[in-house]
Amino acid sequence: MSLLGHRPCAVAFDVNETLFDLLAAAGDHVTFPALATAALAEVAWAAGCPVPPDATTGLLEAFAELPAHRDVPVAFRRLRDVGIPIVALTNGAAPVTSGLLDRAGLTSLVSRVLSVDAVGHWKPRPEPYRYAASELGVAPERLAMVAVHPWDLHGAAAAGLVTGWANRTGRAYPSIFRRPHIEAPTLDGVVEGLLGLPAS
Repeated sequence: MSLLGHRPCAVAFDVNETLFDLLAAAGDHVTFPALATAALAEVAWAAGCPVPPDATTGLLEAFAELPAHRDVPVAFRRLRDVGIPIVALTNGAAPVTSGLLDRAGLTSLVSRVLSVDAVGHWKPRPEPYRYAASELGVAPERLAMVAVHPWDLHGAAAAGLVTGWANRTGRAYPSIFRRPHIEAPTLDGVVEGLLGLPAS
């Protein structure tokens, strides 16, 4: 399935849940550790329990150890083989994402790690997507955003990017969001779809 769109000159991947098995978060811009602290406090309050000492630190350390999904290396290598640069575009902190990529053996395949911290706005606002395009020196319509989150792709499409949805669960795409240019059940399937778009 594809809408009008062009083969990208670069591909940005969401990090949380798309590349690594993490829970994504959205909202007003705060740092990811601050968001984790607030979320943990909320869950503890709802359960009627105090937040254990160093709980946030333990939570963030656990995030940093989670593995990459199995389709990530295949997708990344395919893009490398055709000379298309890869960036990670995250709502989290760049050093955490860099650590995840390093532990998964993916660092050499990724050109840049970009965090929304640089623009002070969370995805799906347009600023992070435009920032990624600017950092890569490509027009937004020649940058693809790949994610498992329809809200992320909706924001990317609104900012002018080509979009690819990795629908690992087989669920229906929400009708309230802009349809992705490419949909496939795996990241490598999404990449193949993006590469099959017309070059001009």
